[in-house]
Amino acid sequence: MPKTNPKILIDIKHPAQLNLFKHLAESLKNKGWEVTVCYLQRGKLPQIIAREYAGFHTLPVGSSKGTKWSILWQGNVQRVSSFLKLIRKNHYDICVAASSAPLALACRLSGTPVIQFYDDPERQRINAINARLSDRIFFPPIVEESEKVGIFNCLKEWSYLSPARFTPDPSVTDAYGLAPYSYVFVREVSNQSFNYYDQKADIVGSFAAKIPADVPVLLSLEDKAKAHLYPEHWVQLQEPVGDIHSLMFHARLVLSSGDSMAREGAMLGTPSIYCGVREMRANAYLMQEGGPLSQHPEEAALEPVRQAISRPVDKQKQQEVRQDLLAKWDDMIAFMEEKINHYKK
Repeated sequence: MPKTNPKILIDIKHPAQLNLFKHLAESLKNKGWEVTVCYLQRGKLPQIIAREYAGFHTLPVGSSKGTKWSILWQGNVQRVSSFLKLIRKNHYDICVAASSAPLALACRLSGTPVIQFYDDPERQRINAINARLSDRIFFPPIVEESEKVGIFNCLKEWSYLSPARFTPDPSVTDAYGLAPYSYVFVREVSNQSFNYYDQKADIVGSFAAKIPADVPVLLSLEDKAKAHLYPEHWVQLQEPVGDIHSLMFHARLVLSSGDSMAREGAMLGTPSIYCGVREMRANAYLMQEGGPLSQHPEEAALEPVRQAISRPVDKQKQQEVRQDLLAKWDDMIAFMEEKINHYKK
């Protein structure tokens, strides 16, 4: 019987996971793997998948309208059945996700290997479920290693922000009539997503008018209906943005009410302020590693923002931060490939 190419299913539930697996999918495809990318129909994610995973076999599995009922029923329960049918039809050698209990359960029921890569140990209940259902779940060195929990020596955003994977493009600022390092990049998340239900809405919006008006601001706003809360001179980005990380790299400051983009800014070497309220070990780990990340919840961020804007840009320090992390941290893509080859059928 002729040997067939190995098959992998990758599940993506939000844009941060999309970026996590993009280079992995490309590498595996180049090595002869048949790669299927499944995604949750949520917000702009289908459009971003279509652009970033062009040339891959992509499939929508489940949906989420942001309500608790939709997240539970359409985003979890119905996905188990859909994944089970898909796995039994295609006989994947392994499945991979960041935090996908529906996929892990479908894999357990079908006898298919599944491994996961995640960085939020604070979600203890879902992590315990994923660990029990998966062959193994991997975290940064912010948890204790065990039989079902492994360690990778970096944060997951490093898979696409490492200098080995990402080269910033200074020309991206031209479309906004801005010079590199002349502006502030702001990300405001919606508190209607699962991770932010316990967070106050419109954190940056509550003090946006007090941020010095002489510095241009690029605003990535998750809930576009809230645009009226921000100064008129702020430039609202229209997602999906083609090269958002180059815009973040060339900002003089990243200010974010969402934790993931705050970490991204820091890994890019850009001074970054997280003004959300979640206390996260992943953030603390990055601060300890010397990355320019600080946390100032809600309006307590205003004065640190003013101070950061007043300081001169230190491009040399930005490069030193990135090279230091490159020397200390794992190559996340190589790590994931090693584990995939270890656990596959």
